[in-house]
Amino acid sequence: MNEQPCARSETVHSETATALDTAAAALVHARREGIRLTALPESGRPTSLAEGFAIQQRVGPLAGKTVGGWKCALPPTGKWIVAPLYSDSIVSGERYGVPADTLQARIEPELACILTRDLPVRSEPYTAEHIIAAIGDTHLALEVIGCRYTDPQSLPFEQLLADGLFNHGLVLGPRTTLSCARLPSELDISVHGAAQPIEINGRHPDVQPILPIVWLANFLSAQGIGLRAGQVIITGSYAGVLDVPVNEPLHIRFGRAGSMSVHFSTLKE
Repeated sequence: MNEQPCARSETVHSETATALDTAAAALVHARREGIRLTALPESGRPTSLAEGFAIQQRVGPLAGKTVGGWKCALPPTGKWIVAPLYSDSIVSGERYGVPADTLQARIEPELACILTRDLPVRSEPYTAEHIIAAIGDTHLALEVIGCRYTDPQSLPFEQLLADGLFNHGLVLGPRTTLSCARLPSELDISVHGAAQPIEINGRHPDVQPILPIVWLANFLSAQGIGLRAGQVIITGSYAGVLDVPVNEPLHIRFGRAGSMSVHFSTLKE
């Protein structure tokens, strides 16, 4: 009499896992083929943050990708702001390829922290002091925004989480001399080279950029995931999302943190 409920529970768990695999496969197909989905397959649509994150974590292995870093932010109520940055989408040069039909690149100016030591799974919470001790260099960076949906604003957050929260890739710029322990809450962002220069008095969305990394380390640890030396972590844009031209050189200044050049080049079909 005690075995049947257990067998039924295992069946439900297996069915859920299969549905999540189906959703992940759809996202992998969209990435590989450069197509967009109206939504995830109905049978695999996540109904919770945990399911959305589970799909997200299936995409990388299914696509044969390795995690080169993470994007994160302090999560508002009802959301988890966390997604992997895949190694093959982190570009350390001035050129970044975008799809042939791209009219403008969408970017977020950020500061990227590079870990020099592992932060493994553990029961004791990580503190800001642990995180600061684990960070080596800090770099200027541009998160490149993109997604695998035709109309992402119409979809529930769980499906956006499954797709990696609008991450297309990352342009890793030069190292800044700013200390990771005192990353600024404000930076003036300017973009030149576009027909209309952009000037913004930028502010970090979480004020203290180190705090999202503390949250990230503890959140991932609770999921059985550790951070590794060499991984890149970004924590939010100082200027929101900016639309910039493609196929022309751009120069972006991050106030006292320094400047970087970038050229978004459309890829031939």
